Amino acid sequence: MGRWIGIGLTLVLLIIVGFIVGAYLSSDFRIASRDIAIVVLAVFQMISALISIALLLVLVYAVRTLTRVSRTSLIPKLEEVSVKLDQVLEQGRGVAANLRDTTSTVSGTTSFLADRAIAPVIRVSGLMAGVRAAAAYLARRDDEQAS
Repeated sequence: MGRWIGIGLTLVLLIIVGFIVGAYLSSDFRIASRDIAIVVLAVFQMISALISIALLLVLVYAVRTLTRVSRTSLIPKLEEVSVKLDQVLEQGRGVAANLRDTTSTVSGTTSFLADRAIAPVIRVSGLMAGVRAAAAYLARRDDEQAS
């Protein structure tokens, strides 16, 4: 690759030297080379304008294709996701309502059981413990008096 770059630079250098020598030797050569340079620049400008137009057309085509694809496939998919998300949120609200009802029921059941079933058992159990303690005390008291 370096060899081709060297060859290209050598050719450009030879052309430049040839133009300088030709311009120095003949005044007609300057006028002719000026006209040739104008024509070459005009050709290159026309080529660059055509390439710019082609690139612009390709860009417009790409944007239209992306717009069409997004309208036909992306937007319907987003709408489906939105509908499913709404359904999930609605189910979540239902679960939250059921959970609220369940915790309320459990709280009511707990307080009912505490008031109706457990409190009397605790009272009876306390009474039995008191009777047992009194009996134990009285039994010990008899042992102390006998000694």
